[in-house]
Amino acid sequence: MEAGLVAATWSAALDDADDVAAVTARVRASVEADIAQARREFLALVEPGGRDADPALAASALAFAALRAVEQAAGEYRRCALAMLGRTPEAGAEARRAYVIEQNRRWFRANPNGADAVAAAAKAADAARARTAQYLLATRLEQLRVQAAAPTEAAARAVDWSAARARRPALDREVAGR
Repeated sequence: MEAGLVAATWSAALDDADDVAAVTARVRASVEADIAQARREFLALVEPGGRDADPALAASALAFAALRAVEQAAGEYRRCALAMLGRTPEAGAEARRAYVIEQNRRWFRANPNGADAVAAAAKAADAARARTAQYLLATRLEQLRVQAAAPTEAAARAVDWSAARARRPALDREVAGR
């Protein structure tokens, strides 16, 4: 689910629940395929009777293979999201600001286009771009989590309210002493 939300931060319209759900479903299918591939690879390495000799060990190894596949996929989706969010106009603007600020530092004012000034400015711009991408990822993930939780909370409130209404006649009888 988390990998799907990470992918949705850059590839879906965040205010379109159907678009986010479609991206999440594609990511889930991809991760499930990765898990199946990891299981097949593990099973190909194990002798046919090896699984039957220690079923708990085989189950643990299969679970570990699935976990590794999920961790690798999640890391890859995160790297991809950061790269894509680093190309947004917001990240570009921050990178340009950091570049200019670094070139205007006192020690580079005499030669703002010198090799040292340009290298320092480029390094500052890259760092600003990366920070902005991380910030965008965090804020967009939070927005998606809030949106995902909202229907769940509304449904929980609706269930609680309907349960209270269903109990109302019994409560009325108790209060009236009947």
